[in-house]
Amino acid sequence: MDQKNALKYKIFIFLGIIIVIILVVVIALDQRQRLLNRNNGPVHAPVLINQGSTNKLNSGELAPSVSVTPVATVSPQVLKKTRSIATGTSLVTPNNIVVTPQGAPVKLNVVPAAADAPQQSIPLNLSQIKNTANTVKMTVNSRAFTPNTFTVQAGQLVNFVLTSTDNYTHIFMPKDPALTAIILGVAGHETRAKSWNAPKKGIYKFYDGIPGRQGVTGEIIVN
Repeated sequence: MDQKNALKYKIFIFLGIIIVIILVVVIALDQRQRLLNRNNGPVHAPVLINQGSTNKLNSGELAPSVSVTPVATVSPQVLKKTRSIATGTSLVTPNNIVVTPQGAPVKLNVVPAAADAPQQSIPLNLSQIKNTANTVKMTVNSRAFTPNTFTVQAGQLVNFVLTSTDNYTHIFMPKDPALTAIILGVAGHETRAKSWNAPKKGIYKFYDGIPGRQGVTGEIIVN
């Protein structure tokens, strides 16, 4: 590839990432507005099968929490023993709790760009991710997620790895606002990862958040 074409390719990738970020923010804000509308009166908003807590929302939260992980900040000693599965992803404690750099458990019900949300990796080579009992690898194209269903235990560490197998941008988008933070976008032929702890027991629907592809769907089954 000559320098001119290489520059065009880099610009194309950069614009794709910007589009993904904009779409994620817009959709997250739309989900919050739908939730507010639902609280003020009937609305046909996408709602999960399981019911969340009715507790008052804290600042930045989009929906009642469905997390089952401890809320206490880990000690400095534990924080020193944390690791991450890839560059850019959140830290994971020795007992598999995903935490912020300050040691607080991440939240699933905030926007993906929030400081207390699970952080996504930089673009990866799929071979960089080790296959463990906590690894969920998924591919996506314009027709389907593969696999389109996976099963985990409540509170389990999930090292979620998403790969686009075509030339298009895709967004793994849970329907429940309580899981907004696990949204993950990838550009064409790109792999990214994000670590999070599975929510409470239930069936959680997800879809491709790119307009026109909402028919590409799947389920997370949490036991």
